[in-house]
Formats: sequence, structure tokens, C-alpha cells
Amino acid sequence: MEKKSMSVPEMRAMLGIGKTESYWLVKKHYFRTVMANGKMRVMLDSFESWYENQVRYKKVNGEPPGANWQHTYSVQEAADILGISESTVYDLMKKEVFTLYQVGGFRRIDKESFERWYASQSHYKKHSKEVDQVER
Repeated sequence: MEKKSMSVPEMRAMLGIGKTESYWLVKKHYFRTVMANGKMRVMLDSFESWYENQVRYKKVNGEPPGANWQHTYSVQEAADILGISESTVYDLMKKEVFTLYQVGGFRRIDKESFERWYASQSHYKKHSKEVDQVER
């Protein structure tokens, strides 16, 4: 029989977070929970769906989060590609030079719009060709 739910302590261990934070995620209704024998259970399908659509929490031993956001860069990734500070990337974001997404409390840069912007400007140069090849 395939497991369909996990306990909150199991989820906590999987994400490597504390008790308060794990129950905060439950309280925010990020995933579906049920009560079984007086114990709260997190439904695995809704947990995995949430995990694919967020970028903050990472499994201790598993795939990286945000599978549905692979078409984006984080601010840090964009800064690393260009060899500039994050604050400079935030300045570029304020100028609305690329398409942005809000993922949880984080802003993500659409890779396609980043590449279009990069091709249309001459001020910034990619910091490393290795980074460019890895990202493609």
C-alpha cells in the first residue's frame, strides 16, 4: 500500500525546520491536512504540489524546490551571472527591464526576458561563460 500522508514531525524532518515553523506552514494552509486518530497528517500529493511551487524551503535529502520555476533566475543567480551585486539587480528590477514573478516572498526573473534584455544592452557582461552554459 502506497503512503498518502505524513505526520507533521516527518514533514519537519524532511524540510529540516523547527516545530513552530512546521505548524506555521500548516496554519497557512499551504497543503491539505487531515486528522487521523487524533493526529494531524499532511497529504503527500498536496505537499509535493506546494513544494514544486515554492523556493524557500528545501528538502534535507531530495530534489531542490521550485520545479515549476526552473524558467526563472533568483536575484542571486542573476547577480552571479553578471558579476554584480544583488542591489544592482534590484535596481534593474525597479527599471522593469525583465519580467518578474512573485514566488512566496521572493521575486524571480524570467530567464527568457533576462536573455532578451541582456542581448539588447551593452553595459553589463556575463561574469563567466561557465555560468551561461550551465543555465542553458
